[in-house]
Amino acid sequence: MTDFLIKSTLPLFVLLAVYHLSLEKEKMHQFNRFYLLFSLVFSFAIPFITIEVVDESANALMQTNTVIAGNATMAIVEETIDYTPIILWGAYGLIAALLLFRFARNILKISSRIKSNTVVDYKKAKLVLLKEKTLPHTFWNTIFINETDYHNRKIEEELFSHELTHASQKHTIDILFIEIIKTIFWFNPIFIFYKKAIQLNHEFLADEKVVTSYNNVSFYQNLLLSKANEDLTYHLASNLNYSLTKKRLFMMTKTTSRSIATLKKMTLLPLFLGLVFFLCIESVAQDKLIPNENII
Repeated sequence: MTDFLIKSTLPLFVLLAVYHLSLEKEKMHQFNRFYLLFSLVFSFAIPFITIEVVDESANALMQTNTVIAGNATMAIVEETIDYTPIILWGAYGLIAALLLFRFARNILKISSRIKSNTVVDYKKAKLVLLKEKTLPHTFWNTIFINETDYHNRKIEEELFSHELTHASQKHTIDILFIEIIKTIFWFNPIFIFYKKAIQLNHEFLADEKVVTSYNNVSFYQNLLLSKANEDLTYHLASNLNYSLTKKRLFMMTKTTSRSIATLKKMTLLPLFLGLVFFLCIESVAQDKLIPNENII
């Protein structure tokens, strides 16, 4: 287990660092979405991959066969039970079970809100009209909005477009995936940072769609800023005002040349190969055995 954690955490850390230092600042959000998800899968697969390389310089080993003659006295060693692993696994299982319960409860809450409120079709998604004050947010292909704002047409088309992007690109799959990983490996804080990176990249994708469709960046930025102070976020959902920072606003006007994007993508290949070489390749000596029998 320790070997698995070490071999998986190292690439998780390296790949996330590369993302923040090199990829996140570029406008290639679809690729970055794939990169973050692949980094998780790759890091979990690494501990199970072993590439053996035979060392041609054979070592001569003497094989000793010892034959015990006469009477032999065997010492009986009384084994003691170490309860430490049992306690640790018990604590891990208890916390994981509590987090899994919270995860299931959040899913049921979303399902209950859909069943107990009015649902209307909207393009390729469904709108759930909530009576309480809420910002537009999306789970799967369902967009939750305030009923009064909807009937009074107070929800701008840009906001609908933003949420429809979350729905059509199925961002909920990514969130559920990383949330399950966080539940299983709750003791490893790196997955918190992966979730933040994944969710922020989702917002980059949705913002990019709106800016491309409506071509009015300043209006859209001011619209988001007007919603930023409304502290309404929902677990497991894609939230409109998630991480509305200078980074997100700057990305709306950012441009990345095709040559820069291609160059950065190409540099990732030696990075992945280097991780495989460093963590998966084991040198195996080709030993030659020379028999030698001793009689006691």
